[in-house]
Amino acid sequence: MFRRHWLRRQRRLSKALRGTFIHRWLGEHLFRTALWAPDRRAVAGGVALGLFIAFTPTIPFQMLLAAAGALLLKVNLPAAVAGVWVTNPVTAVPVFLAARRLGVHMLHDTWLFDLIQGFIPPDRRYAMFLNQAAYLWTGSLVLSTVAALGGWAFVNVAWTLLARKRPADRNGPRGDRAEPPAGATPDPPGSG
Repeated sequence: MFRRHWLRRQRRLSKALRGTFIHRWLGEHLFRTALWAPDRRAVAGGVALGLFIAFTPTIPFQMLLAAAGALLLKVNLPAAVAGVWVTNPVTAVPVFLAARRLGVHMLHDTWLFDLIQGFIPPDRRYAMFLNQAAYLWTGSLVLSTVAALGGWAFVNVAWTLLARKRPADRNGPRGDRAEPPAGATPDPPGSG
């Protein structure tokens, strides 16, 4: 049921994209089946890619980066684009403040921070900006990696659990495929 609904929705979306600017720009690569397929590998990869990009400080370009990454990596395009919306205008500030704090915790007074300082010119304002950017990007890349691995694992586990549950659902409520209880005699042909 869900798979049919997903496929119908993706067909409508791909038809709506035909002839648009993005179709003219990307060509037929936009309509590869791997980009729209609702299979475990493609969806898990799309979610992982979207979450990775979501936690990087690239807010105005996240959807474009997710779409380009989905094209290059051949993962599910809608899942990748939807994944970047974890950081939206409401959640972006707390996420990036947490990423910066993590970066400060990881880099402060380490050999890596001293190495980064060696590349920064001594101009005070410029140096302070680059220090803060190093903190933010370090924390963001760590959060991105953790979120991507977590999203990939979650999709794979959820997909496996739903796939195991599905055959039981098919045989349960309707009963037409269920085996008769032990000891029960089947109805004679033509009696029902």
